[in-house]
Amino acid sequence: MLTGLYTATSALDAIQTSVDATANNLANVSTTAFKRSVVNFEDLMYTGPNNLQVGNGVRVSDISTRDFEQGAEQSTGQELDLFISGGGFFAVQQPDGSMRYTRDGSMQRDALGRLVTPNGGIVQPPITFPADTVSTSISSDGVVSVVTGGGQVKVLGQITLTNFANPPGLSQEGDNLFSETSAVRPTRTGVAGTNGLGAIKQKSLEQSNVDLTSEMTSLVTAQRAYDANSRVVKAADQIVSSALDIVR
Repeated sequence: MLTGLYTATSALDAIQTSVDATANNLANVSTTAFKRSVVNFEDLMYTGPNNLQVGNGVRVSDISTRDFEQGAEQSTGQELDLFISGGGFFAVQQPDGSMRYTRDGSMQRDALGRLVTPNGGIVQPPITFPADTVSTSISSDGVVSVVTGGGQVKVLGQITLTNFANPPGLSQEGDNLFSETSAVRPTRTGVAGTNGLGAIKQKSLEQSNVDLTSEMTSLVTAQRAYDANSRVVKAADQIVSSALDIVR
């Protein structure tokens, strides 16, 4: 009787984690380049002899898995908005010198004229704009060129992309940033549009890959499973109470 109680309770804990992940996905449906979380489950150890074995419930086996399917392209008309069509990430150096990676291409110029992310990370390799920059052009292979106030055309450098053997193994850091872990090596850095890396498209951004219909379906399924297991908990509790009353 107690086994059934614990089994149903394990399900409630696992389902709650799934609901939390779904809620986070839905909250970020409009977040640029957001990648939806995928929660995986596994059954717990079975007990009992031979064919009389009974399972002990369920637990979350992986809560860090992310679906890296590319989100839809959204045209913005902004010169420093960049969309990666295909695999790869922008490498971004943080203020402490560490490296992070992102598919959020909503770039801007900081006070020093450097190409940075909204949180101040420096896009790699570093690109610095002249103070009198009038317009900017970024090619599909990442070459950045500008027209200055004097009408001169200057090539400032080339943005490269980085890809990983196992992107879902990246660690989520917040602010649309990921950090490298041992699970994603080896890394591959190179020119956009070559060696399996995606091409860069200027004046566009990648949308979130969260599908509202899929997430709402998951939410309804989780709700029904939660209700069902809640009833199991209540039934098991009533059985235990009845058994104790008989003993008394």
